[in-house]
Amino acid sequence: MKYGCLLAAVAGLSLQACLVACDGETSNSANCETDCFETVVRDSVVIRDSVVVRDSVVIRDSVVLRDSVRLIDSLRILDSIYVKDSIRVKDSVHVKDCIRIIDSVEVADTSVDRRSLIARYVEQSAVKEFVPLESVLGNLAEDEKVIVLLRHAERGDDYSSTGPLNDNGKEQSEALGKKLVGDLDIYYAASHATRTLQTCTYIAKARGEKNAVVDTIELLGGLWFVKDSVVYNKAKKDHDGSWNVTTKWLYEGSYADAFYDVAPRSAEYLDSIIIPAMEKSGKRMGLFISHDLVLLPIVVYVSDRNIDMKYYKSSSKRWLNYLAGLAIVLKSDGTLVFYAVKGLDSGTMKN
Repeated sequence: MKYGCLLAAVAGLSLQACLVACDGETSNSANCETDCFETVVRDSVVIRDSVVVRDSVVIRDSVVLRDSVRLIDSLRILDSIYVKDSIRVKDSVHVKDCIRIIDSVEVADTSVDRRSLIARYVEQSAVKEFVPLESVLGNLAEDEKVIVLLRHAERGDDYSSTGPLNDNGKEQSEALGKKLVGDLDIYYAASHATRTLQTCTYIAKARGEKNAVVDTIELLGGLWFVKDSVVYNKAKKDHDGSWNVTTKWLYEGSYADAFYDVAPRSAEYLDSIIIPAMEKSGKRMGLFISHDLVLLPIVVYVSDRNIDMKYYKSSSKRWLNYLAGLAIVLKSDGTLVFYAVKGLDSGTMKN
């Protein structure tokens, strides 16, 4: 056939009256059925407005796009494509020869790219020490948002998921809440553990929020960084507990068979759990209350091991303190700035 049909459907609507130029002749094309599986353009076509391609298109020579093209599935380009304005790619593009983009390309699946950006922003942040949480919040610009991940306040001797805060922990939470009084719209999230839920509740109450809603995120608890629980539990038994094993892994690389690599695993945690929850909330601040075995590896990673929490060393015996963790400032241009933060006088505790 001398004339091909270049039509696709957007939400059940057909794009009509496509113009295809071929051998110097022009013709009005008939309507194509929705969800054409393959259209071959043999010579040259100028698209002046907008086309949504639902399945697949093979372009044999060249195409000039004057406005925008939204690709739902895949695009395979054999020769070249010149884009005047913008193109939004949902899934994948296979380009054989060359492509020149004048304005912008937005890629929908950015998970891998964002994790590499997290690593870059961590390095740029150059965290060396804990800073007061209120100082980070006090310097927040009007167009910035912030994510705060903290260990729960002080608990009693009950290590189980139902173990509550002790009286000191309740006072710590209320004191921190009073520092957060202001117009910040806060999203609260906690693990399933009673002490994390209580920490959120007492902070919100001190801010004047009597009926604050606390979201529950299971992975704010658990052993996110443990790769092999059998190896991990044996190491704990043979080497005086999880605090010794965890810190020796973080600072010396020991017990590598028991743990994931801390850098990519930390980036994955932030990218797949924390940042999406913050974005979904629509709030300006996200307060995530978690546990030491989740947060300590991330703080060590963010600080590039500059903060001393080498519990396995008898001269140190330092560990992540209650209400300590990290803050991530989300700037309007997409940049992330990391801080190690403390809600008490010290970011570390000594046992």
